Amino acid sequence: VINDQRELLAKYVNKNVTKIPQAFVPYKEVLQIMENGLQVPEDITLIWCDDNYGYMTRLSDKEQQKRSGGAGVYYHLSYWGRPHDYMWLCTTQPGLVYNEMKQAYDCNARRLWVVNVHDLKPAAYNLELFLDMAWNINAIENNMKGLDKHLYAWLSREFGEQNAKELLPVMNEYYRLAYIRKPEYMGYTRTEEKDPIYKVVSDLPWSEAYINRRIQDYKAISEKVQELSQKISPEKQSTWFQLIEYPVRSAAEMNYKHLYGQLARHGKVDWSLSDSAFDEIVSLTTNYKKLSNGKWQYIMSHQPRKLPVFDRVPHTTAVTPLMQEKTPLYLFNGAGYHEYRGDEPISHGLGYERKAISLPLNSTVSYPFEAMNTDTLWVEVALAPNHPVNGSAIRYSVSIDDEQPQIVDYHTEGRSEEWKENNLRNQAIRITSHVPSSSGKHLLKIKALDEGVVIDQIKLWN
Repeated sequence: VINDQRELLAKYVNKNVTKIPQAFVPYKEVLQIMENGLQVPEDITLIWCDDNYGYMTRLSDKEQQKRSGGAGVYYHLSYWGRPHDYMWLCTTQPGLVYNEMKQAYDCNARRLWVVNVHDLKPAAYNLELFLDMAWNINAIENNMKGLDKHLYAWLSREFGEQNAKELLPVMNEYYRLAYIRKPEYMGYTRTEEKDPIYKVVSDLPWSEAYINRRIQDYKAISEKVQELSQKISPEKQSTWFQLIEYPVRSAAEMNYKHLYGQLARHGKVDWSLSDSAFDEIVSLTTNYKKLSNGKWQYIMSHQPRKLPVFDRVPHTTAVTPLMQEKTPLYLFNGAGYHEYRGDEPISHGLGYERKAISLPLNSTVSYPFEAMNTDTLWVEVALAPNHPVNGSAIRYSVSIDDEQPQIVDYHTEGRSEEWKENNLRNQAIRITSHVPSSSGKHLLKIKALDEGVVIDQIKLWN
């Protein structure tokens, strides 16, 4: 097929076919065809793709980086498909966009960048971040403060410096909470699955204590946004509602709807709390459609594709008890390491607590802890669910003190059950068993054995 196409180009466009820009996109199953031996002429640009959920599936290896056609990226800020759509609010954490695109750029994917953006309005900030990086990768500092500066500059331009100072932590929290679970995933349902169970709204695997903490976290940012709305000038009110108030408050109400619904199923609260959240989303969307005399009435829906997650939560009774909260012996965020060896890890505000680290190849981080009177320790490592940059594995090693390191590979096969779970929770989880040589002080060490290792959180269990 490629040869036939190039013959047509040579016949009708330019006899020197290498002078004609051409792109090959190894998307989904096409990547498997390429990995199975398909040879692509070297003047054709390779457009590497993410897995539809923000994690790049491949990048150019050292030899491919020498290709005259170079490489590019095709990236998603929205997606329609399995395991679940996310086409309502754009909540992709800026740290994820930066981490993936910076790595792509470093692997020489610089010829062409394409982003799947769905509606422009909800994605306004993430789209600008993506395009600013495409225009000048060094415009954003490669450190924790770089993304904060970029977001602050955007908020300042739109709503003034004073409002931006108060908004910055609000928006960072908005993205953080959605990284743990997107608003579109709150029903614990899925799309494009044959089993009808995935169309039924059901309990998330969270304890009552965690549910209440999450509700309070959303209340804090929702109330702050409503407070700030009083300070926004009349000429900016429409922009404010579209870019800030609607997404933050709607994400909060979607969480209230399903979390209060989960508590109501277990008899913990009245169903009216869930129902009123559904009504509030409808009301907010109605207000959106009235902005600027109805100018944007067709741009926003409160129930894209009419999926079950967007409906009023059915008043049912749970048949199994709420999950009990379990407390680990230790919880480390990636950035909480004591020391490192090799290249310094970098944090971009990614992860469950915005403290994940990109651990460079062959670099090691260590975490001190104390363990008394325990025979076995379980080390649970939660990582960003990245894919192998090249090759077939993405690995780290883990050890306590001077024991032989255990090598862990956490790559997944596309559309497998594990891949779906990883994308819905934005974590790949691996657990290893260790027997400390003695009680007392110990040192946990984790080393990156492949490129692309991002450590989010580490839990130690008896």
